[in-house]
Amino acid sequence: MEKKILANYNLLRILAIFLVISAHMLSGVWTADPSSQPMAWHVREIIRTAALSCNGLFFMLSGRFLLERFDGDIPAFYWKRFVKIGIPAFCAGLLYYIQLHGFSLTLSYWKDFLKAFFQVQIVGYLWFVMALAGFYLAAPFLSRMLKNLSKTELWWLLGGAVFYFLVQSLYGIFSMEPPMEAYLFSNWGFYCILGFVLDRMDLSSRQTSGFLAAGLLGLVLIAVQEIWFTGQNPAIYTFDPSMIFLCIGIYLLVTRFGNPVCQLLEGPINTVSRYVFFVYLFHGLTHNFIFDYLAEPGIPGYGAWLLLTLLSFFMALALSIPVYHLLYRPMCRLLLKK
Repeated sequence: MEKKILANYNLLRILAIFLVISAHMLSGVWTADPSSQPMAWHVREIIRTAALSCNGLFFMLSGRFLLERFDGDIPAFYWKRFVKIGIPAFCAGLLYYIQLHGFSLTLSYWKDFLKAFFQVQIVGYLWFVMALAGFYLAAPFLSRMLKNLSKTELWWLLGGAVFYFLVQSLYGIFSMEPPMEAYLFSNWGFYCILGFVLDRMDLSSRQTSGFLAAGLLGLVLIAVQEIWFTGQNPAIYTFDPSMIFLCIGIYLLVTRFGNPVCQLLEGPINTVSRYVFFVYLFHGLTHNFIFDYLAEPGIPGYGAWLLLTLLSFFMALALSIPVYHLLYRPMCRLLLKK
């Protein structure tokens, strides 16, 4: 991939982690009572839902490059994922567990830690790593399959998937048990192939514009659902077609039209994106620090929310840089022979 285009994807990675932190920060700031402040509550919830597009964007980026770069060596692929993702996530989980429960060398302590880690009970947002682990198992085979599909077949794949999630959303809205559960790309696996599929489709300018319009429509539909149908669509934050098209719209907007920003800030963008995974791992620490020592939970207003989101981002980045260079890179050179 050309360096100038790769910078667009790095910009999207930074945007995705910023949206993650902003979504989590909303739980502590910009409070509003839905009964006495309905408008403020709806605005807050609409922004939170838009921020939760971060989940789809992260999966799209992760899957897009894994599927493209798989070279056919399955054992090496699994080992590299374990070293570069599994070990850092495990160490971060242990760090959070020590912060919560102290440290001990007893067997019961480590048993409880492992149980909590694999059930994602230490820090909730580490579920993302566990979800990716399932995709990693299938990625080598999906790569072969998707690379051999024609553009027409990719369009049918995308259309069939959106139809599937539309049906699933309707079942959820009407509180019925969805029976159509054997679809191959259900759950987050769909987002893991979505970025790769979009890029393989080689979209024309008109098709790209159509997806951007669908993304804007998705955001409008999310707003309508939040204001008038709150609690009626459990898939609004995950697999509702409105969220799918919102993620597609943001993905294409940044990767296709991010050149002006990337040309101006290519160096900083590529540098910061290198640490994004560690910013993700550490932002819980900075979030807790902010509300333990710098601010009281429950601050009203989007100004405080935005300011504290930026503060948490840069604090997590400051933690990530030394960890990346002093611990992570030497570990990778040792275990990956690089």
